[in-house]
Amino acid sequence: MTFLGVTMIIFAGMRWNTGTDWGSYRSYFTSIERRQWGGSGMEIGYEIIVRFFKMFISSDQTPFLFFCSIFIIGFTYPTVYKHSPFPLFTLFLLISYSLVGSGFGVRQDLSIALTLYSITFIKERSFYKYAVIVFIAALIHNSAVIFFPAYYIYLFKWNTAKFLIISAVVIAFIFLSGTLMQTFGALVAERKAEHYLEMGMDQFENPYVALMKGLSGRLLFLSICVWFVNYKTGENKYYNGLFNLYVFGIILYAIFSPINLIFSRLARPYDIFQILIIPLAYFQAKRIYKIFIVVIIVAFSILKFSTIIRNDDGVNIPYKSALSR
Repeated sequence: MTFLGVTMIIFAGMRWNTGTDWGSYRSYFTSIERRQWGGSGMEIGYEIIVRFFKMFISSDQTPFLFFCSIFIIGFTYPTVYKHSPFPLFTLFLLISYSLVGSGFGVRQDLSIALTLYSITFIKERSFYKYAVIVFIAALIHNSAVIFFPAYYIYLFKWNTAKFLIISAVVIAFIFLSGTLMQTFGALVAERKAEHYLEMGMDQFENPYVALMKGLSGRLLFLSICVWFVNYKTGENKYYNGLFNLYVFGIILYAIFSPINLIFSRLARPYDIFQILIIPLAYFQAKRIYKIFIVVIIVAFSILKFSTIIRNDDGVNIPYKSALSR
């Protein structure tokens, strides 16, 4: 894990003109001194990080990228080590799930590293520690606000009646997703909600076809994990809680992605928990089912990662180093 973490930090820290929204973040970093305090165009937490970094550490963006990758990996890897029965399996899922979340990300991924870390306090039922962590995460990226209910969602217990009611509500919300997004759009990206709504109206692919494509992998993982939910004993409480968080992420994705896939960002603080629940499902499975899980998960993860690489459009591939700037 240490070797992989150091490798990811080096690659993420040394990148240049590589990564999602590179131009926007580059411009923000270089012009932060000329921007108004509290009105810089990004969340106040991220603004403070950038201002203080440039003031006390370096005005060069490369050291800042190293800081971001160390921050993400510094919170993510210890959480994985502590809460996963198979840490390397979890890291494999993390890299295939999100390249940026593996250390290449910036604002939202700094936030998600904190919300993932908060599972320690959710599990221990330490509300104030949990609330402080999620509050800081929300200061860095607004979307973390949607993670505040996680403390209570963790204890939810499913039954047939609850399933039917929630399914009906989700279907209704899917058709009302445009109205919801006009209300909560700022959680994704400040000042961008209307722009993304217009993009969604102009997209060529049927939004519900895109929704089914996005749900296919999530429902596949859900079908693997659901068999190990057990409310009869307290020993399975942690697994049940992770299952609840993952399901809530699917619900958020189903509601908001029909507008535009950019809004699937709202589900990311919950989606990330797939990297913990799948190894736990494998841990509890019998031998034959273990083989089935490994074959399905590895095949799907490789396919997803290769698809991301093929459709990269120059965001991360080819990788460009700061040495060549």
